[in-house]
Amino acid sequence: MADGFFDRYFEALDGPDPLSALELVSAELEFAILFSTKTDERSRQFVGGPDELAAFTEAGDMRGWAHHILSRAVVDGVELVLGETRRDDGTRLGTFVNAARIDAEGRMTHYLTARSPGISFPRPGE
Repeated sequence: MADGFFDRYFEALDGPDPLSALELVSAELEFAILFSTKTDERSRQFVGGPDELAAFTEAGDMRGWAHHILSRAVVDGVELVLGETRRDDGTRLGTFVNAARIDAEGRMTHYLTARSPGISFPRPGE
């Protein structure tokens, strides 16, 4: 699946207008984002619907880095991806795992993501 939901979502989110990614979100969205920028035990959780996801997106600094999908699967209608956030020079900032249920119109209705700089998933042979 070279062009799954998260390919489209991250293309918009990492592009010149990050809020355009919200066009791929259902009005009934429920989400939880578990986010860590350090390797200590502290992390933050963000939950809500479309308005809260818009606020989370607006609060982030999207310059100089992007999402890169490493692996993907679809299980029982849920798209799952493993990926990394990387600076433009290729430096890894963190590893993430995302799960989303997509409705018949191609919009995300349920979204769970976790991100940590504390682990990476090297490909076999790396």
